Amino acid sequence: TTACQHIGINEANSLFIGRYTDYILGNIPEQYADLTNPLAHSKENISAGKTLYQTQCIICHGTLGEGNGSMSQSLTPPPANLALTRKLPVAQDDFLFWTLSEGGQLYETAMPKFSEHLSDKEIWQISLYINSGFTL
Repeated sequence: TTACQHIGINEANSLFIGRYTDYILGNIPEQYADLTNPLAHSKENISAGKTLYQTQCIICHGTLGEGNGSMSQSLTPPPANLALTRKLPVAQDDFLFWTLSEGGQLYETAMPKFSEHLSDKEIWQISLYINSGFTL
């Protein structure tokens, strides 16, 4: 167990805390630091984010972002609980864009580097959908 059990982080997914810690300590790559989402918080952008989430993220993170998608049981560490993450102080635009863009290689997770096949606009749209609480 960890001291972070109260926020849903246990031994099985404690590697994810590395990105949180890096962010809180200001250890975010310069190209992502202080970015803000340039897209309007509109139904159109959130809907596009939902479509992208359903094709790119749902298999690991699940419908409501709880880290319980159909592939989650086969991943070590398991996917992050995005429903929880979006409520934490780290759920800022720059953190989400960095995470989605760079994926999990640095933190030894299976999350792909979405910047290799999604545009910045698409990554921002997914970020809007996550921060909307997985609703329109």
